[in-house]
Amino acid sequence: MTTSIYQKTEKGHDEIRTRAHHLDQRHRAVLLMINGEKTCDDILLQLQPLGMTQAVFDELEHGGYICPHVPGATTVKGAPAATPASAPTATAPAPSAASKEPAAEGYQRLYRFYTETISRYLGLRGYLLEMKVEKASNVAELVALRDTLKAALSKTRGEPDTSNVIAQLDLLIDEATS
Repeated sequence: MTTSIYQKTEKGHDEIRTRAHHLDQRHRAVLLMINGEKTCDDILLQLQPLGMTQAVFDELEHGGYICPHVPGATTVKGAPAATPASAPTATAPAPSAASKEPAAEGYQRLYRFYTETISRYLGLRGYLLEMKVEKASNVAELVALRDTLKAALSKTRGEPDTSNVIAQLDLLIDEATS
């Protein structure tokens, strides 16, 4: 067991969105759970009923789908398996027009909120919703998932938890869209 923290590379995000690399269900399940915040131990504990082991993380890393977490990085360029030392090179935010930066920051906050909430409150029950979040490419697409998240939380967690989470999400949506 390990306390390593991984994050998805561009190749990993691409696999979630398009299934371009045809990963099997075991690898996809782990890839979906990786968010740059959970340790391997946390993820393995949640996926214990499926018989996951550290070997799945190793295979994803060698395949270029994940890399060790780099604080402050949102996505990491996929590196060839032969050069794992270069994998943690983060893509630095490119200097862009000031109007694009708040939108990107709002997207990242919403994305992070959705992934953390799904992981914390829904676990594997949130697998399909997590895939929708991964496919969302802008703030509007993430906002469109609000009601889906609310329905899933209501079904599994009940009203008090749902109301609190949705209130937090609404604040993030207001920030991202204004």
